[in-house]
Amino acid sequence: MIISNDKSLIIRIGKNSDLKEIKNIDESLKITINKNEQIKKYNALKQAVKNKNLIISSTKSRVIGYLWYEYLWGYIPFISLIRIHKSFHRKGIGEKMIKFLERKMKKINVERILSSTEVENSVAIKFHQNIGFKECGYFELSQWEPNRELFFEKLLTD
Repeated sequence: MIISNDKSLIIRIGKNSDLKEIKNIDESLKITINKNEQIKKYNALKQAVKNKNLIISSTKSRVIGYLWYEYLWGYIPFISLIRIHKSFHRKGIGEKMIKFLERKMKKINVERILSSTEVENSVAIKFHQNIGFKECGYFELSQWEPNRELFFEKLLTD
């Protein structure tokens, strides 16, 4: 666990009791998914908690952000989602959660982290670039909107 310099932000590994508050974060961002997808996401997040692949940012009283990562090919961490409650945007919380993940990965000798965003999301692209991620490719999906996902890589060599 780390606490930021202002001692009001806690970054830690997620637990099952955080899952209800994650829904509140998504709602603050007006992210809606159908019931079937909600169930799949909830089950995947429960698995992420079990695997310690969910990072939470919170105040003393509530969860305000989460970073969910998985592993590609079993060994390259990929940030699946990073979301911050709308009232806490632009406060450096996303960067702090990524730094937490970087420290965790360096301890187990991981060399890189991958992430992605939709090509249309200029704010997320700039965010990635500002914290040291480099574009490394994209893929296109048929029958999915938006259909182009831009990938980023950050080397953990320092």
